[in-house]
Amino acid sequence: MQRNQITRRSFLKGLATVGVGAAGAQILAACAPAAAPAGGAAQASATTESSAAPAATDITIRVQTPPDVGQSAMPTKMGERYQADTGVEVVIEPVDYGQIETKSQTGFISNTNPDLLYGHHRWLFSNFLKGIYAPIDDMLASDAPADWDDVYPSIIAGNQLDGKNFSIPGVVHPGGNIAVMFNKDMLAEKGLPEPQAGWTLNDWEELARAAADESAGVFGMGFDGMNSFHYYSNTSRSFGAPDSTDGWVMNADGTALTYNTDTHREIANWFIKLMDDRVAPRMADAVDGGLFAAGLSATWATIVGGVTTAIAAVDGKFGIDAVLLPVGPQGRQGSCYSGNMHMMSSQSAHPEEAWDLMKLFSSGEAGVSMVLDGNLQPNGHKSAWIDVKVNEVNRMFGVTDVLLTAGIEPFPMPKNTRFTEANDVFRNEIDLIWEGQETFDGYASVIEERVNAVLDLDRPS
Repeated sequence: MQRNQITRRSFLKGLATVGVGAAGAQILAACAPAAAPAGGAAQASATTESSAAPAATDITIRVQTPPDVGQSAMPTKMGERYQADTGVEVVIEPVDYGQIETKSQTGFISNTNPDLLYGHHRWLFSNFLKGIYAPIDDMLASDAPADWDDVYPSIIAGNQLDGKNFSIPGVVHPGGNIAVMFNKDMLAEKGLPEPQAGWTLNDWEELARAAADESAGVFGMGFDGMNSFHYYSNTSRSFGAPDSTDGWVMNADGTALTYNTDTHREIANWFIKLMDDRVAPRMADAVDGGLFAAGLSATWATIVGGVTTAIAAVDGKFGIDAVLLPVGPQGRQGSCYSGNMHMMSSQSAHPEEAWDLMKLFSSGEAGVSMVLDGNLQPNGHKSAWIDVKVNEVNRMFGVTDVLLTAGIEPFPMPKNTRFTEANDVFRNEIDLIWEGQETFDGYASVIEERVNAVLDLDRPS
């Protein structure tokens, strides 16, 4: 295997450049390698120049992943390949998804973090500012992944902080409500047309109102989320003129919430009336497994991978298809990038080997594996989103490529990176409006004031 030119010295120099303190203590492996997922893809060709197995080394690369089979499938597969090709032991260390943010922080303090870490936009930037993740710009300049040019530019840009790269894309979401599923059987029984590409929010509302049946407990539409910044933003950005950011919930530099506006009042009036008229559900209407899979909603907005999940959950009980979230009243297509990423620990004792493995995680092949082996969404590679086998699983991956190629809008990240704190406030407060306990006119200014109190804080360090 061709080795790159990343040395421990150059790695530490890169950390110093961005003001990240580096620790040089050896990190010890903590558990045995995980078994390969059942039914995995066939063994890929070796990357070594010789057919002989490489000699074992005393190096161990530890990899943080969520514990579920889907999230760990690709890292396990690529880790096994890297170990077979190099003799470097790769250890998969599952961490409960809800604990990854804090585990990475406490592991940094105790210098016990794995070499490769997993994250989400929610805590990605704040953990970088704490020094937990290593910058990778020098590595991208001297030893970039072979197919790095295949990654959508808006995805690379959306993972940067102040122009610095420190992650590679894992699961990529073009929007929390970007794919609208529909129950083909229900629409046919009611004599209603199926949604078509290029439809509008007005088309969706007319269809949903015609499909809803309160006496049967059937709703016309629903959303995976309309309260978190990134889910709400996917929908709200469909409002306003195509060349405006009127539907953004935060200003472009992330210093202020911009919720108490005419555009967001329009959105609130629209959504509240749908719920009041029993066309869309409120929290109390939720059922185990979801209303759409239960056949109790004619349409439902979800992530692209949510269509895959619904197909499996419905299991042929009724026909499913999907289209992109419709454009808004002025023809604007809303999108909102969010996702997961892989990062290198700033304390890794083996940055060269960690980067080699990270490059495998970054590949287009890895993006395909994430769907075929892990039942997830692809990473940031265009070749994965348009892959034939990937689209046999869910054709919406290929459909969404149009948005990704054009460039999707960024994650609503506060400039001070305190997303989790600000989002918790926003989510709790906007739910009071959605549930009818407060009105937009009487409470939007309160939401702005309370969220902006968080956005006014300094960046964490």
